[in-house]
Amino acid sequence: MEEGVGDDKEVTRSGMAGRLKRCTYEGCLSPDRSSKFHFIEKGRAAGGKDWSALVGYILCKSCHSRFERSGTLQRLQNRPLAPEARHCSYAGCDKPDQSSKFYMIEAGKKAGGQDWSELSGRVLCQACYKRFKLGGSLERSRTKPLPTAARKCTYPGCRRPEHGSKFYQIDKDKKAGGQDWSHIAGNVLCRACYCQYNRGGTLERVLERTVPAPSDAAANPDEAATSSLGTIQQRGPKRKPKKQEQQDEEESGGLNSLVRVACAELHMDTSKAKKPRNRATFT
Repeated sequence: MEEGVGDDKEVTRSGMAGRLKRCTYEGCLSPDRSSKFHFIEKGRAAGGKDWSALVGYILCKSCHSRFERSGTLQRLQNRPLAPEARHCSYAGCDKPDQSSKFYMIEAGKKAGGQDWSELSGRVLCQACYKRFKLGGSLERSRTKPLPTAARKCTYPGCRRPEHGSKFYQIDKDKKAGGQDWSHIAGNVLCRACYCQYNRGGTLERVLERTVPAPSDAAANPDEAATSSLGTIQQRGPKRKPKKQEQQDEEESGGLNSLVRVACAELHMDTSKAKKPRNRATFT
């Protein structure tokens, strides 16, 4: 046995020879398929479990993780429960017989990072199982709907104390919205008052807000427009740049010269047209 164990350890260090890459657990579904195989040596204590019954075994990664997590190689979670066992054992469950799935809680369960030891061997419906997995408790953090007689807001300043889509009974340990609810513990609030306190930490509403006084321009828009127009008129038209004025003067002077030349030519043509013809002289 010692020789075999030594050979196995040597083979493990060399990367597991092909003949040893097989899970020796009879119930393994894929004994030849695994990314890693583990040889179980004497004195192993991984996960705080007792591995003495598996000394000499070679386990695939899946079987090794299952035993390290729950202390057994059997798959209890995936085993279908008998019809008579499909009943939630939590006394506070609203529908213990109505669920799409039921869970048998095995010893050593660590799902969700919770301590399942107190529920070992019990059966939970899917709703109760998820609640414990997420919050570590089977109790509901949210209060149940209040009876009709209690559906009334107890805040004296509430405008419509009996009208609300939902009413809340305030617990002493409530921390919603980061507010201190301790001084109103036991009271019933309508949805509007509850949201008011959840947002601002007070039930009082600011009914009147200071409205800023309108500016003079907003109060008298006609006067403001007239004043602006008068300012524009006082300033007068915008003066052109000096360079632009010189260009305009040069263009104007050139145009005047052309006009004068044209007028002179026209005057000469008119003078020629009016010159009298030479008359014949008779002796």
